[in-house]
Amino acid sequence: MIDEENLSPANEDSPEDNLRRIADEATGPIDSEDTTRSRLVSQFVVFPVAIILVGLGIYLLLGLLTSEDRIARDYLDTIRVGGINSRWQAAYELPKVLAEEQKKGEINPGFVAELVRVFDSSRNDDVRVRRYLALAMGMIKDSRCVPPLIQALEDPDDETKIYAMMSLSSQDDNRAVAPLTGLAVHTDSGIRKAAVWSLGKFDDDRVLAVLVTALADRTPDVRWNAALQLAASGSSKGTEILGEMVNRTFLSGLREMNDEQRSEVMIQGIRALGALKERTLESRIQALKADDPNLKVRQAAIEVINAWAEE
Repeated sequence: MIDEENLSPANEDSPEDNLRRIADEATGPIDSEDTTRSRLVSQFVVFPVAIILVGLGIYLLLGLLTSEDRIARDYLDTIRVGGINSRWQAAYELPKVLAEEQKKGEINPGFVAELVRVFDSSRNDDVRVRRYLALAMGMIKDSRCVPPLIQALEDPDDETKIYAMMSLSSQDDNRAVAPLTGLAVHTDSGIRKAAVWSLGKFDDDRVLAVLVTALADRTPDVRWNAALQLAASGSSKGTEILGEMVNRTFLSGLREMNDEQRSEVMIQGIRALGALKERTLESRIQALKADDPNLKVRQAAIEVINAWAEE
């Protein structure tokens, strides 16, 4: 069995923590062969509920957070009747509040129907409001959220599509598999990347073939997401691509990545290989343990080698 606890370095973060942590990582150069808005997606591995605009990071830095004692319904009311700025700020806050209320079991079933209605009416609204409402529905596991999120996959705004994909991945409803499969071959690498990551969250026989096909994608981080999601399901079919992820020489040739991103990709690959108990690349991980220039990469390699030694 795969050791899922060792697969992701962000395992202990809450969804709202991930939002804050990834805010500064949400920019990346556009693939030179892409003509659409893939700059709006991180150029490396996609993390749960973590593809967000740099504007969110700026918003956080400015400290424009509203009162902690407001509940989700208060924010939804502001979205309905508030001013231009207060509406999108309320929409931004809503996912965080809903995540907490979901954890405490405080979400009223009637609220979900209201949220869906507001989302449905947001098609011609401020695009920021619609994006964050799509994200908010991912904080609630409710089948009523699935049809509007599937419809949002056809929105003209790429970020709304991506937020909808992330939210569908948390719903565990296989109605989303077919439309997500279509997006896994989208012309935009950012859309493909998000679709592949999202599909990996579904326990559906159709997903395996899509992920295996994505291993041959021309964009590295689409391949990486496919390999990581295969590893998360216990499949070693992506081992060759995981080997690519732990090859610093290969990663150094990707000029669009910075050193921190390269190291993060390597850590993900190391942990996936460790969780799979895939020892065909043990010599490479041993080399990283001994002399990789990044301390965190060396530490990840040490942990995997030690875990193997204890088996």
